Amino acid sequence: MKWISDLVDLIFPRHCAVCGEVLSREERDICLNCLCTLPKIEPHHKEEIEKTFWGKVEIERATSFMYYRKGSPYNALIHKLKYRNAPPIGVRLGAMAADDILESGYFNDITLIVPLPLSKKKLRKRGYNQCDYIASGISEKTGIPVATGLIKRTKANETQTHKTRDERWENVEGIFTVIKPEELEKQHILLVDDILTTGATLCSCANAIKSSCDCKVSILTLALTYNGI
Repeated sequence: MKWISDLVDLIFPRHCAVCGEVLSREERDICLNCLCTLPKIEPHHKEEIEKTFWGKVEIERATSFMYYRKGSPYNALIHKLKYRNAPPIGVRLGAMAADDILESGYFNDITLIVPLPLSKKKLRKRGYNQCDYIASGISEKTGIPVATGLIKRTKANETQTHKTRDERWENVEGIFTVIKPEELEKQHILLVDDILTTGATLCSCANAIKSSCDCKVSILTLALTYNGI
């Protein structure tokens, strides 16, 4: 009932994940003002994103949804998704990302969505894999099924956050294993992650997939570190 919902919002007001303002009953996770100024990737940068992977792994295509710029209040979306136990934000942003590129035909021949797996150590600590929720949002909009448990992160590599570009590549070498290659055979896989910086982790996972079975791989991330291209 509406009055119950209004009472709950009055006692436990919901706040925008970006600006912190109280959300109206119709708003969810992000207020309308912040949605209208979401830092979406500019078209010419979408074309540049694929160059991140040239010469490192064979992919069909790659794109990202929004910028992840130093000091941007929108970075709070990713931070809350990953570290503040807010997986619904991942579903919302995944659906928004899919909706944004749906008409371009990006998903036309993709048959399976695969979220980038976390190590057991990080999964235990966080309690969930944020990429699973991003993938779920994409699936809601596209109807493409999500597959988890087919790829394992076999090494709990150190965080990439403070590493140089070269150190990032060394840090993720050989950390993924495909445990059910037969389920990926002949598929066109959409590999999903939260942030694209150097592309090292995604390349490591995509190479593990490509070396284990005959399939196609495309990539979609929620955010792009602005100096990552």
